[in-house]
Amino acid sequence: MPYLCPRMKGSPLAANALLRALVVLLAVAALTTACERLPSVSSTSTATAILAEAEELQPGEVPVLALSPVGDIWEILSTRHVDRAMIDASVLAEGAVDRLISAADKPELRDAPIPEAVIEPPEALPEEFAPLWDAWSAIYTEYNGDEPPDPLALSRAAMRGIVDALDDPHSAYVPPQQYELEDLEFIGSYQGVGAEVHADEDTFTLTPMPDSPAEKAGLRPGDQLLTVDGESVMGWTTLDVVSKVRGPSDTVVVLGIIHEGETQVVEISITRAPINLQSVTWQSTPSGHAYIRLSGFYANTDEAVEDALVEIIESGAKGLILDVRNNPGGLLTTTVNIASLFLDGGLVVYELDGANERKDWNAEEGGVATELPLVLLVNQHSASAGEVLAGALQDRERATVVGVRTFGKGSINQLAPLSDGGGLYYSYGRWYTPNGRLIEGSGLGPDIEVERGPIQRDEQMLFALDLIAEMTPSGEGQPRRPLSMRYVH
Repeated sequence: MPYLCPRMKGSPLAANALLRALVVLLAVAALTTACERLPSVSSTSTATAILAEAEELQPGEVPVLALSPVGDIWEILSTRHVDRAMIDASVLAEGAVDRLISAADKPELRDAPIPEAVIEPPEALPEEFAPLWDAWSAIYTEYNGDEPPDPLALSRAAMRGIVDALDDPHSAYVPPQQYELEDLEFIGSYQGVGAEVHADEDTFTLTPMPDSPAEKAGLRPGDQLLTVDGESVMGWTTLDVVSKVRGPSDTVVVLGIIHEGETQVVEISITRAPINLQSVTWQSTPSGHAYIRLSGFYANTDEAVEDALVEIIESGAKGLILDVRNNPGGLLTTTVNIASLFLDGGLVVYELDGANERKDWNAEEGGVATELPLVLLVNQHSASAGEVLAGALQDRERATVVGVRTFGKGSINQLAPLSDGGGLYYSYGRWYTPNGRLIEGSGLGPDIEVERGPIQRDEQMLFALDLIAEMTPSGEGQPRRPLSMRYVH
């Protein structure tokens, strides 16, 4: 079932990332991607055999089974990746060899031609990866010492090299222990810091969840992550970040970050705690309008939004400001359900896969708020599901979008099992708005561009309050006052 990177109930979606992207939880945080976890096709016996081979390896012997997952990865990428027609096997093999040599600490293999292996490669390894087998064999024969290198570690290094060479920021190798984490539903309570992680090439940015340990410790939306407990995140995957930052309650993690717009590195100590995934807050404004803040698209977010809208409409609110700023994404089905509350049927988003096959996602008819005047707030950290919703409401002329250009996470990901018990996140499609705009890469521009302004003054919100008042004239001239938030679910 695909998910805009958390688990989507009953349907395939996109990953973003938020890799669900994913949903990769940063102790609750998701890399926003929509993704789908595929049924396991690898047998437990294969993974067990790989482990047994590694444990019984003697000096001079060349392990064979440990490279089996490389064949799995090539089969997936060459037949299912959205850009499979442009994938060059020789480039991927070169990336695998480079990472393998670095992990084995055998720089001498770079200085001379690697001898051709005399041992037959495993059947699962495609011939395109013959250079990898040659380097692998050389490490375990001519360059082997008394203690054989760990074949599991070297195999995983090679697989990460393949993904690096793929140059797809939304693809990743998932080791077995982290693959198991993907069984987590994107609902409920988790232990961690309460922050979402966004990956953009080699840069990780964080967004704290409302009232979370991360927010209370001083983490701000858009902070760039540099270190975790003093260890550089350079070369890490999103899953590496997640596994290092999340942890049991009452333990401390120290994050080295740079606040957005600043240059100085600061360290923030955060005490981990149980995190409740509260995604919806709302309030009435002094001018007779309403404001809803969506911090994520979880399994219960659509129900929470509908409940809020029913109360808002019954209270006689004249208009609504919907805020998806700093929202990393979530479930596609949830996103479509929320769009259905504002649209009376019709297209919300469509996907195209690597074979150019199209799948439409349509809104249900009879939404509770199809006539309520609507302003939507977005910013550079609105990603994945947030962009899907913004694109639908903008293209369907249902809302005026205010803010700055969104993040640009519009790839659809799947999580495929590998024979070592791990998995591969890969992009199999991309999202398009109803008018055919590609979300991936450049993001979506607002109808009215407004920068946020200084921390103490939210210019985007102030503009939205003025705009919704203009859209509903009876609300003009009312004073603005600070708003108290009401949490839903």
